[in-house]
Amino acid sequence: MKIIEYPLVNEKLYIQHLKNGLTIKILPRADFHKVYGSLRVEYGSLDNCFLTSDQQKKAFPAGIAHFLEHKMFDQPTGDAFEQFSHLGADANAFTTYTNTNYLFSGTTQIKQNVLALLDFVQQPYFQSAAVEREKKIIGQEIKMYQDDINWQLYAGVLAGMYPNHPLSDDIAGSLASIEQITAADLLACYQAFYRPEKMSFLLTGAVDPVEAVSWFENNQAQKKLPVCPAGQTRDFTVAEQAAARSFKQVLLPTQRPKATLGLKGTDQVSVSNRSGLKYSLALELAFFMLFGEISDNYQKLYESGIIDDSFNFEIQVDRGFHFAVLSSECTEPATLFASLIKILQAGSQQLETAATEFSLAKHDLLGTQIQSLDSLENIISEDQGLLFDQATVLDQIDLLQQLSLTDVCRTFKSFWQNCQLSKFQILPEEGV
Repeated sequence: MKIIEYPLVNEKLYIQHLKNGLTIKILPRADFHKVYGSLRVEYGSLDNCFLTSDQQKKAFPAGIAHFLEHKMFDQPTGDAFEQFSHLGADANAFTTYTNTNYLFSGTTQIKQNVLALLDFVQQPYFQSAAVEREKKIIGQEIKMYQDDINWQLYAGVLAGMYPNHPLSDDIAGSLASIEQITAADLLACYQAFYRPEKMSFLLTGAVDPVEAVSWFENNQAQKKLPVCPAGQTRDFTVAEQAAARSFKQVLLPTQRPKATLGLKGTDQVSVSNRSGLKYSLALELAFFMLFGEISDNYQKLYESGIIDDSFNFEIQVDRGFHFAVLSSECTEPATLFASLIKILQAGSQQLETAATEFSLAKHDLLGTQIQSLDSLENIISEDQGLLFDQATVLDQIDLLQQLSLTDVCRTFKSFWQNCQLSKFQILPEEGV
């Protein structure tokens, strides 16, 4: 077992790679009563088209990864949620663009909960009648999202940055796409991606790492998992992706206009090592310095009424894509777009002379990251699975501590010079 020490926060991470390829990460926290566990599969909504072992291309309906996550809780003995309830634990799951996560939290019977999570995720049970019933449930979920104006804003700018790309599809799919999903489709995707070498399990809380690893080893040694060809997804290269759409406007029932500026990154960013995570943290720090609430830019935009309290920005660096978005309710979207672009155009010059602001921003973000260790839920949510050399929040803290102003300036300059802009705005319908 590999032990990694983090002197800055006085923590140790234990990593064990099992013979079947499953990666186990354990972060003991003796001062907590609760234990959290998360089994992450490197399979998300982007992976709806892949190559089989004989190089045959298979395409599946949008939303199938999310649909699969829902149906994994169906077991021959009943609903897996009920099993966790009987064990005194809470269970949950969620799907992102690139991964699917199954979680539990509890204070007792930790071993039983760990094994229960492993067992139901590694035992598919897809029945056609149940799949048909699930379509109605997920359909209601999709309709709920479609009624959310903020969701429409985010989905709109993603579709603008990535036209004709899986990122332009909702993670849950559409009402039309989920109708096409069959039990056979679910099994095919399960067999291609729900494989030990594509999975990682993070366990954190009051656990003994040596004892816990033995739970995983014994459980996996007793299983004869079916040997099926692995699915091989092919990430879209920048050259293959359609150019970002420059502008789109829609009318929806909202009181005030909403606008978002998307910046589609085209740099070559690796997710197989820590360089990609360093890139992500440097870019986040740059945007925090330029647009954070303590920045002069934010204060000027706010005081002039160009933005309000709804203003926010987001950085995403993931497998096959990276982008930044800035959003706000506003009175004049055109003024907001022009103001944001003006700040971005002068961003490199501003950052290069902002040594004091850099120290303050780095101290602020570092403090937030260290404080997140007080929450087991945050430790789980910040885990990178198998990406960035299996990084956890502890690695993020280490990398953030090492970042220099030069790193931040270099990263922002490259991102801004090479990115593609996409503007998306929602205006109130007449009579609203």
